[in-house]
Amino acid sequence: MLNFLKKIFQNEEQEDSKTAEISLQNLEEWLNEKSKPLMESLRQEIDAILMKVDEELQKARFNVEVLENAKLQNPNIPYKAKQYMEGNRKAYARAITSFLGHMEINNKDYFYLIDFCKLFDELLNDLNKGTLRSYTILQEFFANETSKIAQSLKNFDTLFIELKSALSDEKITNVNNISEKIQSLKSKAKQKINLSIDLKDTEAELNLAVNEKDSMMAEIEEFNKSEAHNNFLKLNGEKKTKSDAFYSDEKMVLQSFSVLERPLRKYSHIAFEHEEIVLEYLKQPIETLAGDKNLAILEILNNLKKMIEEGVLQLESKKKEKSLEEINKLNRAFIEQFLKKYSSFRAEINEIETKIRLTGVAEKFKHYNMQLEEINLDIEKLNDGFDKAKNDVAKIINSIESLKNEIESNIKLIFGQAIKILV
Repeated sequence: MLNFLKKIFQNEEQEDSKTAEISLQNLEEWLNEKSKPLMESLRQEIDAILMKVDEELQKARFNVEVLENAKLQNPNIPYKAKQYMEGNRKAYARAITSFLGHMEINNKDYFYLIDFCKLFDELLNDLNKGTLRSYTILQEFFANETSKIAQSLKNFDTLFIELKSALSDEKITNVNNISEKIQSLKSKAKQKINLSIDLKDTEAELNLAVNEKDSMMAEIEEFNKSEAHNNFLKLNGEKKTKSDAFYSDEKMVLQSFSVLERPLRKYSHIAFEHEEIVLEYLKQPIETLAGDKNLAILEILNNLKKMIEEGVLQLESKKKEKSLEEINKLNRAFIEQFLKKYSSFRAEINEIETKIRLTGVAEKFKHYNMQLEEINLDIEKLNDGFDKAKNDVAKIINSIESLKNEIESNIKLIFGQAIKILV
């Protein structure tokens, strides 16, 4: 049993040892060397065919020259007929000469010859379409010369059929397909390098942006512990305390004007001289009262009281009683006392707000927020770019791996040689 297992592992090791590791850089050279016998055989076959093509070219050129200088079989034809024939002879000779010029094959590259075979079919088809009438007419006068040229064209067709057959040999085609795939693999390998560099650059930029944000957050945290910030918090605390203290007085005035909203609105429809200021009081009572230097509100409230008591302004019993109560509360002494408190409150608040501005903390935080917003946008864009670059690298790696496996499989299929491509 142990010997049996040993043999299995030995066979696996031998199989692995047969797998040749070839770098992508040397793969094309290795393939050329491996396919040299196949390509040499093809080269000999192609050279033999092209030699025949060259021989046929010389024959065809000679026959064209013979046609151009040939004497008429029947010289006793009308002058116009002779002119017509000469025109056709020149046109036919010119077309054949142009065609033969295109048949010059200077490049024996595999792919060039494949393309040339396709071009030959097009050229021959165009030539036959263009010279058919001339050929038919010339047959009447130069049957022998034109037949020789026509035979050359048929011979060209036969030779190019042989050339296409040689070029389409399955093994040769497969070798050239592998060669194309190797070029594609090299291109993808270069692309991978460029994409990997882009990925690293984007990652580096992202790390710098994250570090910049961390640094700024540390700076903000340090600033939060500073004396300026502590003073800023203290002043804001004072402002809130004073605002809270004044709130009860402010609330009392607002509540009174809230109760009197309906009666005052009715009053504004009657007392047109007070309409504008009454509407201002209804909109913002505190600010309007502070700006009412002549205390016109006392006259308004006094007039309103009379109208309610005399029934000029009709209100429900409870609403009437409540309205008169609020009017009595808003007497001169109360209003003057409130305005003194309000004036003192606004002076203190303005002084505190000036001190708050002088700390520069609000501007500092505004600056920090703008910088953080810019950095966060940069990080968001860089994250998107990094994800895209990472996906692009993953895609090209998968594409390389797929193409590499395909080449390895094709090589094993054609040459029976297991290889591993090192990219």
